[in-house]
Amino acid sequence: MPLYTYLLLDTSASMSGAPLEALKQALHLLCGTFITRSKQAVQMGVITYESTAKEIAPLADVQEFEIPKLEAAGSSGLGGACRLLSAVMPAQQPMLVYLFTDGDPTDDWESAIAALKPRVQQIIGVVCGPTASSTILDPLLDQVFSVRELTPDLLFETFRQYT
Repeated sequence: MPLYTYLLLDTSASMSGAPLEALKQALHLLCGTFITRSKQAVQMGVITYESTAKEIAPLADVQEFEIPKLEAAGSSGLGGACRLLSAVMPAQQPMLVYLFTDGDPTDDWESAIAALKPRVQQIIGVVCGPTASSTILDPLLDQVFSVRELTPDLLFETFRQYT
């Protein structure tokens, strides 16, 4: 059975510039780590969010993934992204969610994360950008890392037990 993963990508206005570039670099690293270290197939889907959430890539083999063109605009609607993910994700397990953000959601995201957590194995946060903060996310996510500390070994540890 494949490892099912979803990426939630913050494309709000606060991600403009360095945070968005850091997000793209982290995506390259994550995809490369999945491809080289997973012992089973990895299916990955992508949802971007700002004022609205959009599924820009349904679940597909990670080896076919291409980083989409991302532009920053709007507010950080993480709650909307979590609700969209709940609506589109399959029931198969294991299921991992990687959340890339600068750490400052603007909507009712806490209740949306709480509703999503029972349906997934882990939600891993990656805060992007020089002023990114994990303070708000730490209590509700399983793990939170700064993009500056990401390595293939660290990323592998987030999914090793499922492969």
